[in-house]
Amino acid sequence: MRVSIAAAALSLFSVAKAQLPASQLTNYGGFTAKSASDAATIGTIHNVLALFNYALDTRNFDALRDVYTTDVVARVARVPTNDLESLMKFYNGTALGNVVVTQHTAHTIFVYDIKPNTAKSISYANAFYFSPLEEGKLFARDVNSFYERYDDNWVKQPNGQWKIKERSINIYVSGTSSAVLTSR
Repeated sequence: MRVSIAAAALSLFSVAKAQLPASQLTNYGGFTAKSASDAATIGTIHNVLALFNYALDTRNFDALRDVYTTDVVARVARVPTNDLESLMKFYNGTALGNVVVTQHTAHTIFVYDIKPNTAKSISYANAFYFSPLEEGKLFARDVNSFYERYDDNWVKQPNGQWKIKERSINIYVSGTSSAVLTSR
């Protein structure tokens, strides 16, 4: 007997739904994975969020075209942008600057209020920015860490792709740690 990924995901989401009090389910428009289609939407949105992180870490900013609509409204670090091109410019310049290496991770992703052509999600992320290496050092001098919450409104494109139409990022904690190991 062969079980599809969507059906397996649906059964997992049904178990999760049964364990949450009804008051928590209704606060966010209900946990609506009622069908294999909803489970597939949830899986697709998880994958697009992973692509966002990968695009930033590899500096493949063109991949953001598969994450955001062209008219995306994003409030990132209190910097509002009103289209994809200005958002890509922000990430390419201001946000990542001369940082050599970054690592972005998304986790605790909650997709809700799923409708045929729209959905919403809340996710948390960690971002680590490593400063350039110094001569004779094994590790970067500084590591900046950010703990973020993403609130996204999604729209389904005519080709079936899910993209972010509106995004708000709240940075809760940031910090710098200095740890250096020398090669001597």
